[in-house]
Amino acid sequence: MTAPALRWREKRRTRQLMLALAFAIVILIGALLESSKVERRRKLAEQEHWDQDDDVVIKLQSEDQSSSNIENSNDDLVEYFGTSFRVVGDTAATDELQIEILNPKPKFQYSVTIEAPRKYTGTATLISSQHDGKMVYSWRPSFASTYVILVHELERNRYGPHVKTPLVQPSPLSITIGTNQTKGLDSLKERAQKMIPCQSVNDTNVFSTFDGDWIGPDINVGGDTLRTGWTFLPTKTMNCKFETFSYEDVLSLPEKKSIYVIGTSKERGVFLSLVDLLLSSDEKLNINKSVAAQCWGRVNVTKGNFELVYQDFRVAQFELENTEDYIECHNDLIAKDNGKFIDNATAVWHELFQDESSWPSVILMLSGKGGNNWNFDYHTRSFVETLPSSWNGTLIFTDGYFSPQLGGLSARDVNEKYSSKLEEYLQTMNDHRVRWINGKGLSKEMRMYAEFGPEFVTRSQHFHRFCNENILDDSTGNTNNMRICGNITDLMAQLLLGYTLGEKGPYLEKIHQQPPVETKNITLSTCWDCPKKLLPFHITPNPLLSCAEGPLNEREKVEDDTSTEHTCPQVCMNQDISWKFGSQSDVVEVRQCPVSILDSETSSESPVTVVPSALDDKSVQLPKWIETNLADVSEEDQTSFTPFFWHIPKCAGTAIQNLYFCMGLTLANQVGANPNFGHEEETALVEFKPWKRVDWSVINVDTTTKEGILRAQEMGLVQSKEPRVHLVVSGEFDFASEHLFDGTHRGRVFSMFKHPVRRLESLFYYLQKATWETTYHPEWKDISLVDWGKQHKGEKNWIVHKLVNKSVKSLTLDDLELAKKIVREKILVGLEDKFAESIHRFNIYSGIDDSSDERQSCISSLVKEPKDGDKRASRARNADPHPKVEKGSEVWNILAKDSLDVLLYEYIEELYEQQGEVIEMLKMKNSS
Repeated sequence: MTAPALRWREKRRTRQLMLALAFAIVILIGALLESSKVERRRKLAEQEHWDQDDDVVIKLQSEDQSSSNIENSNDDLVEYFGTSFRVVGDTAATDELQIEILNPKPKFQYSVTIEAPRKYTGTATLISSQHDGKMVYSWRPSFASTYVILVHELERNRYGPHVKTPLVQPSPLSITIGTNQTKGLDSLKERAQKMIPCQSVNDTNVFSTFDGDWIGPDINVGGDTLRTGWTFLPTKTMNCKFETFSYEDVLSLPEKKSIYVIGTSKERGVFLSLVDLLLSSDEKLNINKSVAAQCWGRVNVTKGNFELVYQDFRVAQFELENTEDYIECHNDLIAKDNGKFIDNATAVWHELFQDESSWPSVILMLSGKGGNNWNFDYHTRSFVETLPSSWNGTLIFTDGYFSPQLGGLSARDVNEKYSSKLEEYLQTMNDHRVRWINGKGLSKEMRMYAEFGPEFVTRSQHFHRFCNENILDDSTGNTNNMRICGNITDLMAQLLLGYTLGEKGPYLEKIHQQPPVETKNITLSTCWDCPKKLLPFHITPNPLLSCAEGPLNEREKVEDDTSTEHTCPQVCMNQDISWKFGSQSDVVEVRQCPVSILDSETSSESPVTVVPSALDDKSVQLPKWIETNLADVSEEDQTSFTPFFWHIPKCAGTAIQNLYFCMGLTLANQVGANPNFGHEEETALVEFKPWKRVDWSVINVDTTTKEGILRAQEMGLVQSKEPRVHLVVSGEFDFASEHLFDGTHRGRVFSMFKHPVRRLESLFYYLQKATWETTYHPEWKDISLVDWGKQHKGEKNWIVHKLVNKSVKSLTLDDLELAKKIVREKILVGLEDKFAESIHRFNIYSGIDDSSDERQSCISSLVKEPKDGDKRASRARNADPHPKVEKGSEVWNILAKDSLDVLLYEYIEELYEQQGEVIEMLKMKNSS
């Protein structure tokens, strides 16, 4: 190799070594700088108690990059790109501050709060989610001030009472916006002055988009403030203001008014804020330990002319339409038994409108789950549709987003779609009395000010908390002690008062024209019906209330329940967890188990809670509507009542209806509202003949369903003289008794019974073939009657359940005694084993003349027993040939075990003989 070549190679090697050394130095410097930066962050995090997380930072950015009006106290940790914006009211386009979260963690959510202590609190809205490695939030300031930005990191599905919500660095971040504070405040004051009271807005969608500014006690924008000094000022979208009423205002009410709050413990916070406002300091001293604060049932608080009612209402347990019966377990306890939760909820709803003189003025009601599936539609729509047309009150729905845990996390487009969905939904309801509080909007601004404060943003909690703060009423100079604190619940309480009392100005003028009310002389009354435990959830219509007068007292200590009555069955505990959620005290694992999974090992367990009855006949009280609306069996007058056939499935109901059709009677059953005949939507009663081949008449109602009964009630079915119904047919004994009849237009009831084991046997074989029935069960073909009897225990007590209107699972021997009394005093009983004689009794009892040849022909052709192969007679009786269960066999014993219906039937057999005397007496009366 030549010398020049050697020199060239040496120079090349030297250059490579120099480049490698330079590259190593660069890497080393970068590592040192990063190490220094991490160390500085660590020290700063320790100093500020931040949760260290190097993967998540905040970047603030304004759309206009022409100037900088933001002062930052931590410049070395925040990257700026020409921040600039204007206060609300300025004509410039830039009035939006954006907050970008870089490198957000998958499956995490972030809450961005902006506050100025005692002046303002608000949240930024997510406008871009997990895009290009960042999440973008938007916030529009309302006035110039120094603010603090806090970003909380929320881990989804991480529950529990001790799970703190960490702050993301560099929270808390202080920023100063603008210098002219007056300009923004003038705009807020102008908004407050121009807006009308929310209760005067006719638009049903006034709260569908719930948005505004929370202004603190150190800022005066004019108008009404809450007791804490805070003001909620809605945006121009809502365009209304919240008026507030004082203790003296409410107690000066000149006529009786009432507010009903129906929901869970979150809605109970609104009820408690109302109670706190209604009571004096001495009366509410023990409110936190009273039944008002600790009841999972019904509480009534009445003072003067004002009544407040809370009803526990767990709509998350409501079944969807056409769902198989199931039990629901929360951890190892039953939360919902296999009764239909919606049945009692519907009964409570109708109870509210039972007596027109005590109709509620305003109802706040939890609507249901909400969300994309709109599972609440099935329930809320039926409630709205059954509102009395003459009721002049207001029904306000809340949703599942009325929660500190859930509010304010959705993206802007999701919120807008939800608001639009609410608006469309309210339009389809077409009822000017209904409002809907958008929980997404209402809840988001006060997430850090809920029960447990900013460290537990994601914890399941309430908006209200128990407190002890003195509040000065500027209008009177009086001081009242505030025991329930919570701006959200206080705002909602004042909104309900606004709808109850009307606009504040005219209301104050009215009460000032009457003599002053001496508030010290007004009596406080509290009534309650409270279960011992939260689980299982329950709703009790027409509860038996205990009452007391005077200040709220501590609730009596409840003994620990050591029974296993409400323990989740092991077969359900073996199922997979359906979902889980965080409660205030625990992580709750939910299992929903169809009743059909209860295997044969549980067949020895009683489907009812059998408690020895301690009642004698005198202490058994009939429900008011049964006592008033139904005639006694012993009454001799047969003309001033409407005959009512209580149809028990598979007890010859089809034969009896066909008989009376044939005899020329006009019936109200399910036929009249059948869409095939075109009369189901008419608002007036119509008598028509649905079939061309027979001369049978019906009225255009459906008395076999609760919805149909309410429609028939509104149309005045039994009160109508033209057209006149001759016979009402329904399986809903209690509901029809309450709603179809009244004290002037009473029902005269008769019903056909068969042995409950024979009824179950017939039901099992019939419904596995009856494709025309809505209760058709083809899957029953694949199981034996023995297995079916073990799985469907609830059917055993269907008759007692319908008579006393209680869920099958909760029936006791006391309920059997009540059922016996109802049957004895109000129902003429027939026995299918004595079919012809029973029909003759029904005719005499109902005043139906069956002496003509035509009617005797109807009776002879329809009451005869079907013989094998006689298909025509079988169709007339709706009979279905099937194997007979031998009395005393294994199947018989399984179907009869622990059956209250069997005990009732044995009593009915004796009663049938006794009622023969009543029939003989009526015969003698008719012959004379």
